[in-house]
Amino acid sequence: MRKYHSHTLLYLHETIALGKGSSDRFTEMFVDIYQPMMTELGARLFALWETTPYNGHWPQVTVIWEIDAFADYARIGAAQNRGGSHQAAAVKWSAFLSDIGASGEGRIMYPGPSNKTLAQLSEANFSAAVVIQEIMQTKPGRQDDYIRELERLYVPWSESTGKHWLGSFTTTFRYNEVIHYWALEGGWECFAEHYPSWKDSPPAEIVTWMSVAPALRDGWEDSILQALPPSPLQ
Repeated sequence: MRKYHSHTLLYLHETIALGKGSSDRFTEMFVDIYQPMMTELGARLFALWETTPYNGHWPQVTVIWEIDAFADYARIGAAQNRGGSHQAAAVKWSAFLSDIGASGEGRIMYPGPSNKTLAQLSEANFSAAVVIQEIMQTKPGRQDDYIRELERLYVPWSESTGKHWLGSFTTTFRYNEVIHYWALEGGWECFAEHYPSWKDSPPAEIVTWMSVAPALRDGWEDSILQALPPSPLQ
């Protein structure tokens, strides 16, 4: 049975392929229509990133909203539905996405037990201008185990190489997926300063991690994302 933590919020994760649209036009319409609607309904913009062309599906954006509970999710869904208080704005946003040929995928996520909230990250001046996104396929039912071992074995080494752990999230209705975010210290300069992360051979802690991780996962896909102007953690 899944373990739930007392601090748990919910996060709404949207991956939107932009079709024939540009990220600048998307951002303009996002700020004009979508963000005000979601803010009025109690959602807090956690991140707005675009995929960079050299590592990931492009053109594509990732949107993450922070909400307090499933009651907020229910209110958002009802408000955007037919007859809802925000139906008109929802229809306008949907029409824009349709016009540019956008398509997407949505997830409802729980944060990992050590994740910080948007307020805590903002107070700490955490920068997530450029991040690595890893969408992991774990063995069935091993989501929490994977995060625990990642935090124990991999995070300390990662932090020493300029990749700061923004957090890990588990999808609520999928039993084999974890999404990690690593914020790159100094943004793009992190690659110049820290890559390759090891030269001749991996350090002992990475050798240990490489022996543990394969037993917990089936595969993953990573992308390099960079923040769009409304994204709060810059």
